[in-house]
Amino acid sequence: MDQFDLLRLYVDIAEQGSLAAVARVRGLSPSTVTLGLQTLEARVGVSLVRRSTRRLAFTPEGERFLTDCRRILDDLAEALENLSDKGELQGVIRITATNDFGRNRLAPLIDAFMRSHPGIAIELMLTDAVKDLLEDRYDLAIRMGQLADSQLTARLLMRGRRYVCASPDYWAQYGRPDHPRELMQHNCMVLARPGAPQANWVFREKNHEFTVKVSGDRLANDGGTLRNWAVAGAGVVLKSSCDVEDDIAAGRLEAVLDAFSMTETNVYAVYPHGRRLARRVTALIDYLGTHLASAGPGTVSL
Repeated sequence: MDQFDLLRLYVDIAEQGSLAAVARVRGLSPSTVTLGLQTLEARVGVSLVRRSTRRLAFTPEGERFLTDCRRILDDLAEALENLSDKGELQGVIRITATNDFGRNRLAPLIDAFMRSHPGIAIELMLTDAVKDLLEDRYDLAIRMGQLADSQLTARLLMRGRRYVCASPDYWAQYGRPDHPRELMQHNCMVLARPGAPQANWVFREKNHEFTVKVSGDRLANDGGTLRNWAVAGAGVVLKSSCDVEDDIAAGRLEAVLDAFSMTETNVYAVYPHGRRLARRVTALIDYLGTHLASAGPGTVSL
């Protein structure tokens, strides 16, 4: 094996979790995989993996080396792909996005993009938690609202805002609030993020920003679940316009307190700062920008 083959073997060991699994997937003998790992350890001069009869674990040096190996192999793949701006797009794109937006807006666009580029494979993780792009090795995140991570670069894809909304039946039964502070008397359903329920809703009155701490009998870590509960008449939600605009247009939800200028929830394509994007990732970002009514090209460093 040459050096790149050894690096790929090492990453495969991490992905598969055992030498035997790598041997099965690659169609190699277990002794060949073991010899490859031993050769790599001899070249770097340190032990990379602790092996026992029950489990495999990486040494601290092995963990750091694994990160470097993934970066090197990713850079090699991107360099080979970017040698030419012609030819079919190929390769895997790893994306993370919020649950509601990912299901309703992003997934159909990915389907259409993949039909035009059959050489592309997508790994999509939907979660309302904020994932670490570097640690979790995502090529791209689709995020909304305020962005503050200085290690990331963002491209605006779509402008949006937040709406306080509930079903017409809910408003008919409990009354529509005239001021945000009246929400404290309503059953407000809250998005839960690890250790930080989003119960402080932000409003603006005469250029003064203030928050209202809301509460209710339902909390969920999935924005789509909150939206479905709201449509069913269970309570009030604070949702991005891109998640509820169809429900509002169809009359399933009604927005209130529009005069109090909810904070923007613009949609961004986010990726690690300074990373040279693979041509396939750039093509997907361009496609999303076009089809999500992008306000214009360009990037902003956070």
